[in-house]
Amino acid sequence: MADVLVSPIVELLFSNLTSFIRTEFGSLYGVKKDLEKLSSTLDTVRSVLDDAETKQIKDKLIGDWLRKLKDAAYEAENIMDDCALEFQRTESEAGEPSCGKQKARHVSVTYDSAPSQATLNTIFKSQSFCRTILFQHCATSSLLELFVSRLSQLEYLRVLDLSNLWTLSSLPPIFSRLKHLRYLNLSNMNIASLPKSVCNLRNLQILVLSSNLKLTTLPPSIGNLKQLRCLDLYQVGIRVLPESICCLTNLQTLNLQKCRNLKMLPKNLSKMRKLRKLVIGSDIYVDINMEDPMLTHMPLGIGELTCLKQLSTFVVSQLSDSAGIQELEKLDHLQGELTINGIQNVVDHRDAYKANLRSKRSLLKLHLRWPVGGSDVEIECNNSKEVLEALQPHSNIEESFIYGYPGAMLPGWVGSSTALPKLTFLGLYNMPNVEGWSSECLLFPSCLQKLDLYNCPKLKLPTPLPSSITDLSVGKGNDPSLESVENLHNLSDLRITGFDEVETLPEAPLRNLTRLQQLEIYHCDKLKRLPTELENLSTVTKLCIWRCGGLESVTEGLRNLTSLERLRIVNCGSLKSLSESSLQHLTALQQLEIWDCPELEVMSVDFQHLISLQDLELYWLPQLTSLPEEIQHARRLQTLDIKGCKNLRKLPEWLLELPALTSLRVIKCHPELHRRCEDWNRIPLLRLESRT
Repeated sequence: MADVLVSPIVELLFSNLTSFIRTEFGSLYGVKKDLEKLSSTLDTVRSVLDDAETKQIKDKLIGDWLRKLKDAAYEAENIMDDCALEFQRTESEAGEPSCGKQKARHVSVTYDSAPSQATLNTIFKSQSFCRTILFQHCATSSLLELFVSRLSQLEYLRVLDLSNLWTLSSLPPIFSRLKHLRYLNLSNMNIASLPKSVCNLRNLQILVLSSNLKLTTLPPSIGNLKQLRCLDLYQVGIRVLPESICCLTNLQTLNLQKCRNLKMLPKNLSKMRKLRKLVIGSDIYVDINMEDPMLTHMPLGIGELTCLKQLSTFVVSQLSDSAGIQELEKLDHLQGELTINGIQNVVDHRDAYKANLRSKRSLLKLHLRWPVGGSDVEIECNNSKEVLEALQPHSNIEESFIYGYPGAMLPGWVGSSTALPKLTFLGLYNMPNVEGWSSECLLFPSCLQKLDLYNCPKLKLPTPLPSSITDLSVGKGNDPSLESVENLHNLSDLRITGFDEVETLPEAPLRNLTRLQQLEIYHCDKLKRLPTELENLSTVTKLCIWRCGGLESVTEGLRNLTSLERLRIVNCGSLKSLSESSLQHLTALQQLEIWDCPELEVMSVDFQHLISLQDLELYWLPQLTSLPEEIQHARRLQTLDIKGCKNLRKLPEWLLELPALTSLRVIKCHPELHRRCEDWNRIPLLRLESRT
């Protein structure tokens, strides 16, 4: 989900309010002091807004506050528009305010409140008053299409949200007369091209085109939108941005996140001197095994955009007409998160020093990426340590991630309690050569909470690890790291992945994890059984076992997990049974998910002791021919999902007697099963799909 971007709206509102105060409206109605007070409040809001937008990623309360502020800003903008219109009328009518009937100013159309013909007539009769039209997840109908086709009559409209109307057969040419439109949302509409009339909306300030994967180009006339402050192209299929976009000299926010087909930015991007947020690249946590496939390079002069506060990705290239890493030098206002890709292209470590990451005190997250298994057989790594040394960030960094580093020794600042005293999350990925740190006395910060280690088989961690660590991921050969687990007494989340050659996991590391709540085991292909020490982890509430193709039994591990609430077993091709001794003590289990276990005999699964079970998912289980009768004992079962079980031909009648069952989904199963269940009307949310 895209972040809440409020600053362009508040900035616009503040600008309009300032100019509004200069008119005679305040004096005429005796509210000039109130307007000035509102202006001062908005100025204060502006001062904390950037920091809030940065922190919303981690703090849901801040995100909720931003959404409320966004709604309030739109409402204030609408009120100002109404005041301005009223002021114009009073001027033209010798100072006598108009007092007509109440009109429809703000209209919201939702899925369950489709407009009637009478409603449409009311709206269009008050067309000079209507300011806002919002469509929210509406089902397409002939009346709705008529409504959309007549929107051009609402020429004083300020806000128009057509998002999620993806079932419209086409977008009618409705924009030519909407000269006063300030906000336009066309997200998730399945459009393949932007209507040309949109580029004639000279007062438009916010344009949202997100989640339109068929939209591969923008017209050159996009450069006509001189008042545009925010252009949101999140997850759009755009390949090349037109150079005319650089004419948007008032643009403050350009969102290109998850535009996976975009290979380059406009050459003259440096002309957009007011740009404050340039969001590019993938999601916050990208695949650790691959480099971001998006941009190949950054345009020359990007370092001149000194107003930038958010630059999510910077790509270093060998191309002569691309920006070098040293162009980061002047961007001292960067906040939040920064990813630097292509660090292998930094030839001179002095250029890395010039990037001056140490001066960027508002950066909180830093990703540094070398390629993983690039096209060259050997990666030049003679200067890799010097380059990484030069990229030491400011001490305010809270999260640091390094991918594909080819050197043998890490510089002392990486994870250091001295250099990064506020570090809470450290991730080291795909470093087959790394053995340790150049500093022998390295200690991790005492505030470190999360540690990720993947494919660093030679790495020896500093000891002791801080007891503050509550979340640990280890994978692909980090056996020494797994041995370090037993001293982490506060560990609550443990992920083990990629131990391809082991038949059983070490017992000792799990012995002392008395506070462990979540355990996830991924991609351990030869693992045959769970460690017996798992039985002692009575605090575990979630256990996930995924793609362990050699796993034959889980009996040893599940016996005493009395606090377990969720059990997920996925793609374990050798698992044949879940016996009574495995499940009889799982009386707290609420969610059970069994996916893609072709040898599992579901009739052997003992359900009679799962008295707290609420959600059951059975996916792609060819041995499932009928439901076990023990499911009758799951009196709290609310949701039952069955998918891809081709040999399941019928469901028992007693299933209808389960008192709490409210949702049954049967998807891609045998057609005969679909026919049998068609008249089960007692279950409110019955969904049947027999297609293959």
